Amino acid sequence: MQDVWTVAQSLLGKVLVVLSPDGEAAVRITETEAYGGISDKACHAYGGRRTKRTEPMFAEGGTLYVYKCYGLHNMLNIVTGPAGDPCAVLIRAGEPLWGLDLMRKRRKHAPLHRLTVGPGALSAALNIPLEWSGRSILNNPQIFLYDDGYVPSLIAQGTRIGVEYAGEDAYHPWRYWIADTPFVSHIRKKVYTFDKSLCQTP
Repeated sequence: MQDVWTVAQSLLGKVLVVLSPDGEAAVRITETEAYGGISDKACHAYGGRRTKRTEPMFAEGGTLYVYKCYGLHNMLNIVTGPAGDPCAVLIRAGEPLWGLDLMRKRRKHAPLHRLTVGPGALSAALNIPLEWSGRSILNNPQIFLYDDGYVPSLIAQGTRIGVEYAGEDAYHPWRYWIADTPFVSHIRKKVYTFDKSLCQTP
């Protein structure tokens, strides 16, 4: 079982495929954020907070945690486990690979560089429903990950976005992205870069 920071980095470059009744779409994951469980003030399960919404975070690694942000956008997270340790990785952005026409329709014809950048945009383009929260991504015919051999040459890291309420925890450099892709969030303050082979945890 890998810790949440290692998983957040190892997901970069993986292909995320989603099958819906109206078709199939896929992205290469380009940006993630790690949330460190009960000790992380930016995490929904901080302090062991356990509600109907956050219950999937306490499940085994591979469980999906999907929540609605500002009542508008679904946000896709993958729990890292083990069970009882509510750490999760937010999938922030991806590079569109196939199903572009379908994703453009869902995103009201947003331009390519914005189509799947930002966790709300990504979930809208891939049609991620709230009902999937609590399901596993493992052996799931509707949503799955696979490795096509792509390895990022350089990973960048910086502070997470939109967690100013978390006090000192807002300054952790727990956001990771592929350094040479345009399919990432524009906010890149306090940026560090490192070779993927070094993949360090905090």
